[in-house]
Amino acid sequence: MPIDLDHFLRRLADSFNSESRFYWPLVIAVFLGIVANTVWYYWRVRGARQSPAEGTIKPWAYWINVIFLIWALVLLMAKVPFYWYVASLALNVLALVYIYGFWLPPRDAAWERELRRLKYIPKPEQRKRRRR
Repeated sequence: MPIDLDHFLRRLADSFNSESRFYWPLVIAVFLGIVANTVWYYWRVRGARQSPAEGTIKPWAYWINVIFLIWALVLLMAKVPFYWYVASLALNVLALVYIYGFWLPPRDAAWERELRRLKYIPKPEQRKRRRR
């Protein structure tokens, strides 16, 4: 069976309605995405040191994802063509790639350099208080 490119492009431009077999799985996936994102945001690893830059960026990543998922629900209710979902997902991924690929690494490296530098600075001796 040959691939009909015209049919594929027409399906991408058709309205995405509730009769589509992908509608309810997409709605469920959006809600599962919100739950998974919230669990990731509040998950804390014991004993792991988190850099201040990552602590700053984590809420931004969380809200970028949650706003995208809410936007996906709005697009579902508006019954827009599927390429709107693809474009929105691309913008979400590009925003996350930017903050984790370009914004975070220099700040994380500076924090690690500062930790290494602090190892060589002598710490003041703690004075013991005499008991009376």
